Amino acid sequence: MRQAQALEASEADARAVDAPVADAHVANAHVADAHVAKIPLAVVGLGSKQREPVIARLDEWSRLGRRWAATPESWEVVPVDADAPLQALCARYSRWALWVRSDAEAFAAMYRTLRLVSEHQGPKRLLALHEPGLPRAGLLENLRAAAAAYLGIELLLLAR
Repeated sequence: MRQAQALEASEADARAVDAPVADAHVANAHVADAHVAKIPLAVVGLGSKQREPVIARLDEWSRLGRRWAATPESWEVVPVDADAPLQALCARYSRWALWVRSDAEAFAAMYRTLRLVSEHQGPKRLLALHEPGLPRAGLLENLRAAAAAYLGIELLLLAR
């Protein structure tokens, strides 16, 4: 009986992964193998098909022994436009991240992205993912403080 319930649950999960998502605001996600349940992670701040930087960062956290990061293969990274119908997508995805750029215009661009997330009723808590070596002091801390104070968004910064 339990096996049948587990099979039904895994089939439902597979259908949910393959179900059409809101519209073209969400990039085509890699089709997950029906036998391997992946952890969906919706990410704003990425280009539509740029999953590699996120996977590389999750891999680094995994190699540092962070159990929550599992393995890079465990994740289904879903790039999402910040102006997508985020309220509906929040019902579908429980894990959200912001890819933080590290160029000279990063603060303005990332704040603008977070403002769009807020305006489109997006998630109120996002994990800040960024290239290795970006110091917490400065861009990341300023972005975290501004998101909290002006947008009511909690930006989670991970310590090494």
